[in-house]
Amino acid sequence: MDAPTRTACEVLVVGAGPTGLTAAIELARRGIAVRVVDKRSQPAAQADKAIGVHCRTMEIWEDQGIVTEAMDAGSWLHGQTVFVNGKQTHQVDWSGLEELPYAHLGLPQYETERILVDRLTSLGVPVDRGVELTGFSQDDDGVTAEFVDAAGTRSSSRAQYLIGADGSGSAVREQLELTFDGGLSMFPQLFMLGDVDVEWEMPPGHLVRWVRIEEDGDFTGMLVCVPLKGHHRYRVATLAPQRLQKTIGSGVVPPGFWKEYDPPGLADIQAAIDDLGPAGTTASNLRWSSIFRVKHGIVDRYRTGRVFVAGDAAHLHPPAGGQGMNTGIQDAWNLAWKVALAVRGQASSGLLDSYEAERRPAGKAIVDRAVAIAFTDEMDMDDERAQFLLEMQMTMNYADSPLVGEVTGPAGFTGGPLPGHRAPDVLGLRRFGVAHDLRLFDLTRGTHATLLLTAGDGTGAEELRALEELAASVRQATGGQVRPYLVAGPDLAVPPLVDLPVLRDARGAFAAAYGTGGAGTAAYLVRPDGHVGFRTRPVSEPALREHLAGVFAG
Repeated sequence: MDAPTRTACEVLVVGAGPTGLTAAIELARRGIAVRVVDKRSQPAAQADKAIGVHCRTMEIWEDQGIVTEAMDAGSWLHGQTVFVNGKQTHQVDWSGLEELPYAHLGLPQYETERILVDRLTSLGVPVDRGVELTGFSQDDDGVTAEFVDAAGTRSSSRAQYLIGADGSGSAVREQLELTFDGGLSMFPQLFMLGDVDVEWEMPPGHLVRWVRIEEDGDFTGMLVCVPLKGHHRYRVATLAPQRLQKTIGSGVVPPGFWKEYDPPGLADIQAAIDDLGPAGTTASNLRWSSIFRVKHGIVDRYRTGRVFVAGDAAHLHPPAGGQGMNTGIQDAWNLAWKVALAVRGQASSGLLDSYEAERRPAGKAIVDRAVAIAFTDEMDMDDERAQFLLEMQMTMNYADSPLVGEVTGPAGFTGGPLPGHRAPDVLGLRRFGVAHDLRLFDLTRGTHATLLLTAGDGTGAEELRALEELAASVRQATGGQVRPYLVAGPDLAVPPLVDLPVLRDARGAFAAAYGTGGAGTAAYLVRPDGHVGFRTRPVSEPALREHLAGVFAG
């Protein structure tokens, strides 16, 4: 055993799954010295985890610059077909939602991790593999973590903050002595997965689900088939064979994949399809299979001092539609920009507290919903469009966060995203010197917050110059962390402005989407994670400055 070595970084990320990689990318994009360690010596190489990439995650990946790679590697999921007791009860088409920049993508998690690792590597950050966290301590100035590698060499690392994204068996969660709210529950059934080719006449690109529910309401069978890239290739999830179901019920059972069992064979998967699927269906070409158990719960807190938990380290739930991976990515998306500001001394005193205040309620809602629909036909809402948007986390919001707010006059907003809600994209903006239309996401993309100032018809030159002075002051006060723009109506006379870039709402799309039509001024502050932090109409400079003081130091 070699002598202990010691390295330093600003933020230590434990775990190189999608959650940890997302956090590391966002920190590295902001110039933070980040180290990522993972006890796995090799990255995953089989479709054993999440497949579905939610629409909101696709927006995040566009911002990170990897959405094209993801689309090229994946395949679109076009909809869902559901059978109950052998009869088709639902067939939902997920295409045609024009307000969504991206649809639902099918992409195995090992491909997701490969793309994220490539992006992180391009930012100059490698993943330290085969390095296991054995313990850590923290003080007022930082965290000291201890590790051991595969060769038994011990080392330590000092960081200002530690993010535990080390999955369902999280060592970070264990050392923090976090408990699961209400206890950690487990489904009594044993499940199996398989990556196979399936020959049948099902709608291309559809997630297909069969369930059997007895007259007394008992759930006695399920078969879920998610299309993968390839001809007739599916990831099949179903109950494990009865011979294995009879062996459970004693001893400590870890969540996730259960290595104590030999992987099921093609005959086991074929038997499940024969039992529940359409007659004459043939499964072939078994690439991989496994047995797994499902535990579900959420920890009592997401932060202890300078240490945070995210992803499966914070919440566990049934693997229905990739909620775990996508929720973990959103945990990291919410946390990383706040930690980066704290490292740079630019965060308000309460900014880091907002991570738990915002993400834990979101995590609990997703856990509760995933458990509730695990053994149903998964159509528990009359409005199929609203259910899809909810499942894709497009309508997830932080409306109850202490970090969001609004101040309005009697007229107020005529619509638009509420504080804490996702800021939607808008097409058709024009900027002098640019021959093509711009998107609102062209302004918000990046590591900054965006201040969108608007001026309706009749706004005078003095009011516009006052907005310019406000923009310059905000930019200076936040150390450049906020980028202001003026979104002006197509016919508004705008005097020459030096410190406030001007875009034209040429077709009124922004005014319609953000509820700013008519006379007067308004402002939206869009956070780095794409959620509305604050809005005001007419523009109230004192209220805006008060809000900014709750986010940024000084």
